[in-house]
Amino acid sequence: MSRGIIYLILNKQNGHKYVGNTTLAMNKEWVHHIDRSKRMSSEPLHKAFREYGTHNFMIKEIDECDETEFESKTNYWIEQYTPEYNPKVEIKVPEGLSASAIEIAKEAIEEYKPALKELAKGPKKPKPEYFVPWSDETRGNGKHFGLKIRGKNLETGVCTDYESARVAAEQVTGNPINNSNILLAARKGRIAYGHKWQLLEHKEKKKAVFGVNKKTEQIEVRYESMAAALRDFECTDKNGILKSLRNPGRYSWRGYLWFYAR
Repeated sequence: MSRGIIYLILNKQNGHKYVGNTTLAMNKEWVHHIDRSKRMSSEPLHKAFREYGTHNFMIKEIDECDETEFESKTNYWIEQYTPEYNPKVEIKVPEGLSASAIEIAKEAIEEYKPALKELAKGPKKPKPEYFVPWSDETRGNGKHFGLKIRGKNLETGVCTDYESARVAAEQVTGNPINNSNILLAARKGRIAYGHKWQLLEHKEKKKAVFGVNKKTEQIEVRYESMAAALRDFECTDKNGILKSLRNPGRYSWRGYLWFYAR
């Protein structure tokens, strides 16, 4: 079961507040809010970001809990802080009702408040048809995209073919991060780790990639190549997505875990 945090965002100019929850790191949640504000989100907090500037806001953790407790914990802290930027559910009681009827209506509102909050958020957007569940069958293993290479053991003379330099590094040295040394040796026809290496294929191919949403664990975006993903996210620095692709399931970029498609 994943754990998360309850956090408070404070407007340092007027003291207005926002209470939220997330399973992301605090800095990533902060960037997420800033990004939504830039995309002209109509939520009160994001409007305030545009009005006052994000430099006039601060974020801090106020609680930690299991994800199943998010709703109850968040509601508790909303009652404690009465935050001005959280969406409010307004229920108008018709005029002319007796005092007892109004009291009954108030009790009903309290009972159904969680459901009313969900209604206030509006209808959920339908998932695109290409969304598929993330599983061991769909996630890939990160080993299929390398160039095939051959290593000749100089002591035994035995030649072994490997699907990629990463696989070779893991089997020969016990550490997959030595793949760059083996790949360089294969490209230059050199010796590394007691083996003489050579490439078995030289074609550079576009490698399709897909992103898995960290929160929903659904495959939400697909691209014909890493470069196409970078263009769509308007980013020129490939280090973030490349780190995620080279370490499947360990690192995220722009809210997604990235994998090479099979």
